[in-house]
Amino acid sequence: MSLLDALWWKERPFPGRGALLLPLLGAEWAFRAAAWARGLLYDGRVLRAAEVDVPVVSIGNLAVGGAGKTPAAMTVAARLLARGRRVAVLSRGYGAVRSDARVVSDGQSLLLSADEGGDEAVLLARRLPGVAVLCGLRRTELARLARAGFAADALLLDDGFQHRALSRDLDVVVLDAGNPFGNGHLLPRGPNREPRAALRRAGLVWLSRVEGATANGIEKLRALAREATGRDPVEARHRPLDVLDGRLATSFGLDSLKGRNVRLLSGIARPGGFRRTVEALGAVVTGERVFPDHHRFREAELRDWLGSPKGDAAREWVVTTEKDAVRLGPEVAGHPHLRALRIEAEVVRGEEALGEALDLALARHRPL
Repeated sequence: MSLLDALWWKERPFPGRGALLLPLLGAEWAFRAAAWARGLLYDGRVLRAAEVDVPVVSIGNLAVGGAGKTPAAMTVAARLLARGRRVAVLSRGYGAVRSDARVVSDGQSLLLSADEGGDEAVLLARRLPGVAVLCGLRRTELARLARAGFAADALLLDDGFQHRALSRDLDVVVLDAGNPFGNGHLLPRGPNREPRAALRRAGLVWLSRVEGATANGIEKLRALAREATGRDPVEARHRPLDVLDGRLATSFGLDSLKGRNVRLLSGIARPGGFRRTVEALGAVVTGERVFPDHHRFREAELRDWLGSPKGDAAREWVVTTEKDAVRLGPEVAGHPHLRALRIEAEVVRGEEALGEALDLALARHRPL
């Protein structure tokens, strides 16, 4: 665990943490004041959100990274498809080298790499056939492009809770059930972009990774969700689906990890959950290399970790996440010792609340 992880995500204080965080107190209050003023301008309609003529569902979170937002977005997109909607995902494309409005997928073909489209947008495009995925900084522009270019009649705003420039019919806020608010502070003193009181803007709370939370912790979050939204939350666990090769083309099955010594490779916000999932599948983790979230892997920095492609076939596998795999260059992705873990968000409670919230959002616009 890095120092930043310890400072931000350890819920219980440890010796010296207060002193390390104290210099950030002024910056936190400046951030809090700016967030409050911006919210006030939108609430008072001094700043106006752009309206579109189709339903918009936003998937977002309060904390930066690692809440389980992308799996939740996949699940919601699938529910919209099942309701007969032509869905387009509007993503910021975080981590990409471009910021202009662009099409990552037309619903049939992947058109951009992770460098150009961002890893989350590319992952959504790969996992959601039939769904157009667009990315860029100006989501209002993306909404118009999705309507004109793809006749989309339902828009999914990825990472959109704080992006209030585009009006939405439903805000779904994802909280990691095991550690929803970290140390409780706002940026940069903590991981939160808004205080938990902002949940009152949400229409639905989504509790992710409930398998890693205590019964008491979940019950407190249920009460918080009901108080903020008037609805029970959706509760979902991260369910492993498959183990694939680095190119995400060949399946080895979940049993392939059972009893196998593996080393981990990740560049995600909170890698602890990834490790726990791999270990729960029966693998023995003998080493771990952790990079920052959205890290652009270079072949040179992974060469020693992966070993020679012509080496012993019995060499330990290196296991990474599917989100990391989409950022790997073709030579690294094709390495015979590399494997990628695919997961999904499995709703275990609150399916009715999710359906009601989506149906209400869709009912605000007539089908085209």
